[in-house]
Amino acid sequence: MHTAAIFQDGMVLQREKPVTIWGTHTPGEAVTAEIQGQMVNTVADDKGDWILTLPPLCTLEAEQLIIRSGDECIVYRDVAVGEVWIAGGQSNMEFHMRYEKHLAEALKDCQNSHIRFFDVPEVCYDGQISDFDYSRQNFWRYATAEDLEYFSAVGYYFEKAIYEDLGVPVGIIGCNWGGTTACAWMNPDTVRKCGMPWITDYEKKVSSMDMDAYWKEQSGNPMNDRGNLFADPFSEFFMPQTRSEEEIGRFFSQMPGDYNDYFEILQPQEIPGSLYEHMLKTIAPYTIRGFLWYQGESDDVPGKNILYKDMLTGLIADWRELWDEATLPFLVVQLPGFDRWLLDTESNHYPVIRACQEQVADTVQDVYLCSISDVGEEKDIHPKNKKTVGERLALLARGHVYQEDILCDAPRAVSAERSGREITIAFDNADGGIQISGETVDALKLYASGKELSYDFRVENNTLVVTLPCDTAEKIAVAFARTPWFIVNLYNRAGIPVIPFEFVC
Repeated sequence: MHTAAIFQDGMVLQREKPVTIWGTHTPGEAVTAEIQGQMVNTVADDKGDWILTLPPLCTLEAEQLIIRSGDECIVYRDVAVGEVWIAGGQSNMEFHMRYEKHLAEALKDCQNSHIRFFDVPEVCYDGQISDFDYSRQNFWRYATAEDLEYFSAVGYYFEKAIYEDLGVPVGIIGCNWGGTTACAWMNPDTVRKCGMPWITDYEKKVSSMDMDAYWKEQSGNPMNDRGNLFADPFSEFFMPQTRSEEEIGRFFSQMPGDYNDYFEILQPQEIPGSLYEHMLKTIAPYTIRGFLWYQGESDDVPGKNILYKDMLTGLIADWRELWDEATLPFLVVQLPGFDRWLLDTESNHYPVIRACQEQVADTVQDVYLCSISDVGEEKDIHPKNKKTVGERLALLARGHVYQEDILCDAPRAVSAERSGREITIAFDNADGGIQISGETVDALKLYASGKELSYDFRVENNTLVVTLPCDTAEKIAVAFARTPWFIVNLYNRAGIPVIPFEFVC
C-alpha cells in the first residue's frame, strides 16, 4: 500500500475543506484513512488506484494521519492542519531563499515549525526521477536555519505573513521550474486551443528529429539532473547578485562546450504539457486554499507573447480542473520593470505580457493581480528582493481569500480627463489618497505628436493632476510604466504601486 509522495511526516493539510487522500494498492483491497477521530473507507480500483475524501479538519499544530489496509498501517506524524498554497511558475518563483536579498535578516528569526515547504521534484519525462538523486526534493521541510535556503523566497515570505496574520500553520508546495513557458504547465489540448503557434513550432522542431534517439540521449543525461539545484554553476553564479557585462563574458567563456550546447537543443521541459504531466499531476488534487503564480518572462516571444492572455486563462482553467474547483483563487504577479539580461542586445516586450496579465485578472473569476513594479532590476531578470513580492501576495490573499477588510489591490487608473492645460487622472483602489515617493512621478510620460512633453503635477486625494506648460489642441498621450524598464514610485496608502496604464485625451 502506498500514498502519493506528497503525503509524509511533517505535511500541512488544508483546514476547513474536505481533504483528499490518494495512492495505490492491490486491486480490490480496502483502504481506511483516519485523523481527528474521523474515519473514511474506500477500495482500490481494478488498476490499484484509490482515493478518498475526509471531512473538513480543524486547525491543529500536530496530528497523526493513519492509513490502514488489513495488517498494513502507515502513520504520518507531526501533521499540521492549516493553510496550504501552491507556488507555481518559473525562476522568479523558484528563486530560493539561498539567494534572496534579505536572507541574513530572515535567518535571525526563521525558526518556526508551523511554516513548512514541499518542493515538487523537477521532472519532465518518464524515468527522470529514477535517473538521478532527488533526495534533496520531494519532502516537507520546516522553517529552520538549516533548511531555509531551500524555500521558494516568494513562498516563504508569503507564508510567513499569512502565519503572522492568521496564527495557523501554513504550507507552501513549490511547483516551479526556471525558464519554462506556460505551455509546459498546460494540458496540450488546451495549448492547441489557446496558443497553437507554440504547438506548431514544437512540431516543426521535432519533425526532423529522431525522437527515439533523442529520448535515449535524454535518459541519464547529466544535463537533466535537477536533483541538486545548488550544484548548477549557472544559478550559483547569477542568482545571488547582478553581474557586470565583464563578469558575464568571463563566465560564459569558461563554460564547457557541452554546457553551452545545452541551450541550443530541445529541452524536455520545453515540450508542451511536460511539466503539467510530470509535476503538477503528482500533487493534484492535494487539498489547497489557492495558487500563487509568477511566470511570463519565457512567454515573451515576438508573435507569441500576444497569446499570453489566452494561454494564462487556459492554464488557470487546467489547474482548477485538476483540483475540481472552478474558482480556486489565483494570485498572479505582474512582471516588474526590466530591460535586458546577460549579453542580450535587444530589450524585451514585457508591456505585452503585463497587459495580458491585467486582462486575465479583469476577466477571469477569482484571479487577482499583484503589483511589484517598484522592485524590478534593470539589468537582471531575477530581482533579488522577494520579500516585497511575498508580502504583497499575502496582502491580496488576506483581502480577497480570507475576507479581511483591508486595502490589498494595486491602484488602477480609471480615467484621464483633460481641461485646458490640466489632465486629471483618477484611481481606483486608492482610498485615503495616492502617494508619491520622491520629487517626480517616475515612469509617467506625456507625448504630443510623438514628442515628449514636460509637466508639473500635484496629488489631490485619489487623483493625480498633471499640468502642461501650455495649452494645445493636439491629442495628449499619457503613458505610465509602458516601457520595458521602469521603477514606479506612485502608491496607495497600503504601499502598493500603481499598475501600468495608458490614455489619450
